[in-house]
Amino acid sequence: MVLKNLYIARHGYRANWLPEPHPVNPTGIDSDPPLADHGVDQAKELAHYILSIEPHPEMIFTSPFYRCLQTSAPIAEVLGIDIELENGIGEWYKPDREVIPKPAGYDILKPFFPKLQQNWEPTLKPSLSGETQEQIFERSKTFLQNFIPKFEAKYPHIETIIFVTHAAAKIALGMALLGFNSVLDALDDEDTRLRAGACSLDKFERILNGKTNDNGTDWKITMNGNCEFLTNGEEMHWDFQNGFEAGSDADIKARKAAEALKNKTSEKIDLDTNQEEYEDVYVTLEIPNNNYNTNTIPATAKLQASGLHTQAPLFKVDNEIYQGDWQKLVGTEVAFTDDMEQKYVISDRIKLEDVTPS
Repeated sequence: MVLKNLYIARHGYRANWLPEPHPVNPTGIDSDPPLADHGVDQAKELAHYILSIEPHPEMIFTSPFYRCLQTSAPIAEVLGIDIELENGIGEWYKPDREVIPKPAGYDILKPFFPKLQQNWEPTLKPSLSGETQEQIFERSKTFLQNFIPKFEAKYPHIETIIFVTHAAAKIALGMALLGFNSVLDALDDEDTRLRAGACSLDKFERILNGKTNDNGTDWKITMNGNCEFLTNGEEMHWDFQNGFEAGSDADIKARKAAEALKNKTSEKIDLDTNQEEYEDVYVTLEIPNNNYNTNTIPATAKLQASGLHTQAPLFKVDNEIYQGDWQKLVGTEVAFTDDMEQKYVISDRIKLEDVTPS
């Protein structure tokens, strides 16, 4: 028998992604933070989602960093399976990083994680001198070339496993498995990329009967960065295009700047002092004519909105659900008070489409 299904998950939301003070790293190792409470909740949601789909992983291989074991633990618990350490899917650190941590081993981690076993010898260990983008990709290719036959020889009866790893390694492993030449390649002509939000899940299936994909490997992707099971959806997506180390100070500051731009505010973020200024931005909502027989939302309607930082926010007006689309107005609209004093100027509109379930 051969390995037929491989899930790859990223760890949940890290404690040091939240404002200080940060909790002490349980292992005492630099850059080995635990999950935030929110990340623990994400890990439980991931575990219950995996329980709800088929086929179930029969073994977990995890990066040796604490946050990945914390993410693995609920999966092991609900499925009743073991966790094994695999340094080959460990974190990516750049060569110019001040400290490149050596992760904890079995003896340190076992007291925290009862499901952790020691029946597997790690396939390879990343360089403690750091890696370039090209080197983490080559590491992932070499790892897979060695891991898969080694695993199939040791566990010939197991067809489905899961890797729990980090954003950079998750992407590098997926691109290597699919036969691409770089972590910077797109999956298709539409510039589709591997998604790597916190606790996101990929699934790769083996192509059998001697067939291959367009790149000549016998794997295809059937799930990309799935976050549908998470209460807050995708958070903290990272990829190699932004040029920052995942979760670094520069990465977090870049995310804040991008979020301010998406929210269409004039929020000014000082990346050195973290001092922020805000300005209100007004938009109009264009509601379909067939609802309420008018273009005006009733004054008594209850309005809820989510995802305003995205291109397709959701709105609930009383019991009607709409998906919005940001559009620039031709010219501007001006709102006035009752005494004709100009109140504010509007330059954007969100056109709503009724998606209320029938």
